Amino acid sequence: MKKINLLFLLATLCLVACGPDKGVMIKQSPTGIIVGTVTVTNGDGEGIDYVRENVEVELTCTDSLNHFYNILMKQVSFSSRMPVTINMTIPTVSIVDGKISADSIVPYAGILGEYPKYTIRKLNGNISFKDDGNPSAITFDMMCGTYPTSYIGKYSE
Repeated sequence: MKKINLLFLLATLCLVACGPDKGVMIKQSPTGIIVGTVTVTNGDGEGIDYVRENVEVELTCTDSLNHFYNILMKQVSFSSRMPVTINMTIPTVSIVDGKISADSIVPYAGILGEYPKYTIRKLNGNISFKDDGNPSAITFDMMCGTYPTSYIGKYSE
């Protein structure tokens, strides 16, 4: 029994260790907590398949030059057929002067690890800032696997 517990502990540590680098919050930067809406379209141009409101996103900085960020989407789902919500991290997204961009990034989902089937492609967006330099809103579009997905949110005060 002790061997099984030890193996389970080692497997858990490996999964946690393989996740994206932790980020930090930085004042008057794009980092922060955002609340918004995820929209997934069916890709055929004939409408929206799924909308999930009140999705919290946490944006944290991962490098000393403040150019790369993790986008953590908390308790998100992408389909009405998705039986549970997940915490999905899109690591090492470039944000420079409020412009968001990334391509071919494999997201992580909690301790479950990487999700290569849902590789993030063509992630593009913008962050708007208030006069005091603090962020106010974010929008981005991406391909999550084969699904066109967008997020629109406002930074929480």
